[in-house]
Amino acid sequence: MNLMRMMYKTATLLVVVFAFVACDDEYSTVGGEIIENTSDLELEEVEVTAYSKKINSVQTNKLGNHLLGVYNHPIYGQTTASILTQISLPTQNPTFGTEPELDSVVLTIPYFSTEADSDEDGNITYALDSVYGNTPIRISIQESNYYLRDLDPDADFQDSQRYYSDEQDLFEQNLTGEVIYENDNFLPSNQAIVSYEENDQGEQDTIVSGPALRIKLPTAYFQEKIIEKEGSGVLSNNNNFKNYLRGMFIKAEPKEEDGTMIFFNLNKESGAGIELFYTNEVETTNDDGGTDTIRRRKQYKLDLGSTIVNSFKGEYPGDILQAIEESNAEAGAEKLFLNGGEGSMAVIELFQDEEQIEALKEKDWLINEVNLNFYVDKSFVSEMNEYNRLYLYDLDNGRLLADLSFARNFVQDFNSAQPLNSLTSFSKILKDASNDEPVGYKINLTQHVTNILEDDAENVRLGLVLVDNINNVFLDRRDGPITPLQSGVRGLDDIETIPSEVITTPEGTVLHGNLSNDEEKRLKLRIYYTEIK
Repeated sequence: MNLMRMMYKTATLLVVVFAFVACDDEYSTVGGEIIENTSDLELEEVEVTAYSKKINSVQTNKLGNHLLGVYNHPIYGQTTASILTQISLPTQNPTFGTEPELDSVVLTIPYFSTEADSDEDGNITYALDSVYGNTPIRISIQESNYYLRDLDPDADFQDSQRYYSDEQDLFEQNLTGEVIYENDNFLPSNQAIVSYEENDQGEQDTIVSGPALRIKLPTAYFQEKIIEKEGSGVLSNNNNFKNYLRGMFIKAEPKEEDGTMIFFNLNKESGAGIELFYTNEVETTNDDGGTDTIRRRKQYKLDLGSTIVNSFKGEYPGDILQAIEESNAEAGAEKLFLNGGEGSMAVIELFQDEEQIEALKEKDWLINEVNLNFYVDKSFVSEMNEYNRLYLYDLDNGRLLADLSFARNFVQDFNSAQPLNSLTSFSKILKDASNDEPVGYKINLTQHVTNILEDDAENVRLGLVLVDNINNVFLDRRDGPITPLQSGVRGLDDIETIPSEVITTPEGTVLHGNLSNDEEKRLKLRIYYTEIK
């Protein structure tokens, strides 16, 4: 039996390797690279338990990317996303010269965009990425007096402070002063940004950059807040400054039933920040050898701070919330509800108990592939957004599954430039053979199940979520270990974290569960094997 077990393990590992590099992984060829006579391939379907969980509060201050706007999902209803951000000094103790006067102040947050074809005049045109919806929304900006701490005083300042998606009411209670910007009819534009910069010869260079959210802010406010504070303690270092100007709250509100949601990178590397354009007096030598006083154009850019918090507002429709609450770990559910943001996820339990695992261990099988097929419930979802992917992970320990780790280590399967085509040996979109349209998702669990049956690995609960970019579920260090990127969850006793990538998509779907009325679409664990004779 030990020899058989060794053959079993070796063959399984080989099949996993070949599966990752194979170009065609249709079910009819599963195991074909190892087993010469594929007619011996058999299928065992194992009942699983799957149910949904509503996530009501998630940590949002360690995301990197953030949502802003209003999105009305046809299933999960309307959600608004607002942003509270610190402001920080790029340099300590800035000086603005003699008699500085602000000309303009502009908040800039670049959109994700790609270059499209040039227009008839030869100008570059752009297509916006990660913009959901196309109807106007309201945006306003106001100073916040809520202090965003870096460290948690309740943990003796040893742990990072966590801020959560359901804290918008708290943030709004701490707004101060007048609203400094408001737009009741905001829509993102795909127009390039044209600006002018003075070069070393004093000439104006034209600078063209990609589309961005560009908002003019009041000069009087920043003249008082920044320019007139030159030399004071509040500008001497960032600790003082962050306590002085504690942040800006960018609030989104619906104007119509639908709206527009935008996915932003607010880090300073993206070019996001608040630019102060001003002039000051400079003495120059004239042709007669005397001096003239002129005004020279200058600029100073404030960065958005290291702590940026997304807050969400919105409620699920009553029937969806009821269906989620009625699903449970005992029986499972007819439908699985997956939604990003402050949304919902599914929990998958593969094996009922140790007796079921022991019974499978006793079978003399060479396992070729193990997978879960998740089919979109077309009674709820009229069409599927195939730009989304499913991600399955070790929910109990917040870890990557072995099959994803294998996929990540194969150059042929990891595509950093095209996330839709990346790691497809682990997670892929299923197509309808009759019309080549997307119908669902397939998750490969060959190595995970092998580890349970062969190496007595823990039969952990699995977390199922919808993500836009599967490459962003972990921090990828090609020469070292990979680290799952997780955010904290508040209010659920049995779930502590979820993948951060889930929070930054407003999309959602509904899948057939293990109790689906459609037998062919019902969720089951599929084990493809050949018997050892």
